[in-house]
Amino acid sequence: MSAFTPDEVVNLDFYQRHGNFHPFTCPNRNDGNHRIVGGDLGALFPTVRGWICPFCDYTQQWAHGFMLKRGWQ
Repeated sequence: MSAFTPDEVVNLDFYQRHGNFHPFTCPNRNDGNHRIVGGDLGALFPTVRGWICPFCDYTQQWAHGFMLKRGWQ
């Protein structure tokens, strides 16, 4: 079962990079192993399996409902 649809991933990616709020980040981002990527230290990346951290095994399965919809075009 996927956390997000492919269309939702596109919308989440846009809001993560261009939204007017702090991006979703890994709770482990201050451990010294995380780097700035995607505009912030330990920024998460949306996938159909959920948000993933490229530096550790952290995942997140939720997002704000408005981020799932295409409201940016």
